[in-house]
Amino acid sequence: MMNIVGIGLSFIGLAAAIFSGHFIKKEGGDERGNQILGFAGMTVYLAFLLGYLIIFLINMTVPLNGEQFHFALTCLFALVVVSYSATIMILKRQY
Repeated sequence: MMNIVGIGLSFIGLAAAIFSGHFIKKEGGDERGNQILGFAGMTVYLAFLLGYLIIFLINMTVPLNGEQFHFALTCLFALVVVSYSATIMILKRQY
């Protein structure tokens, strides 16, 4: 079950990474694009720190085995790229 969810999260993360790359290539060079990417970067930084802290605390209270830890890192990856893409999409509409 965790493998299926992990594969699904990986595909969602891949789609979000492709969207982010497309935005960086097409609109990231101007002042508006740089402003959007800067704010999205700050959002991702906070999302990564929060996700890592949650994984760390879970691992301290209930030690994770290799498969569980791998799944947690897959969830962290998906959280980071999806929050980056979502922030870009929201700010793209605002600016």
